Amino acid sequence: MADDHSLKTSHMAIVLGIGLGVVMLIVLSLLLTIVVNRRDRQTFMRQRKNPDERLRNLDAVSPTRTLEQWWTTTKGKMGLSEAVDGQFVCAVCLEQVNRSEEIRELKCLHVFHRECLEKWYLGDHYNCPLCHRPYFVVDNPPRNDYVWMV
Repeated sequence: MADDHSLKTSHMAIVLGIGLGVVMLIVLSLLLTIVVNRRDRQTFMRQRKNPDERLRNLDAVSPTRTLEQWWTTTKGKMGLSEAVDGQFVCAVCLEQVNRSEEIRELKCLHVFHRECLEKWYLGDHYNCPLCHRPYFVVDNPPRNDYVWMV
């Protein structure tokens, strides 16, 4: 009978030890997840706070020039005739782009007002507003606030 009681007690101690170990692992993984996510979020927020630096990255893939400058070079490359009028509408603001206005051209050859594409980009949109082709790959893409542990 005494052996039975001590056996039950030792089994209970083992079960409690394992249970406590599992709980400790869960708590540690949650704390680690919170720390990692907070660090990533702080890095992301620092990048968001410096729009000038982000716009320099955009300049590398989409230089600024007037629509007139763009149209004269592009028209020849595309082999378009003089009859093509070259009127463009910005797909972001839906306003016509005048020949003297600054534009940004993407690799897909879509043209937007400079300010419109900059606002689009600073809003964490890295694809063309028309064809959704990626024009910029983010080094550290925004991550979810929480990492789910499975």
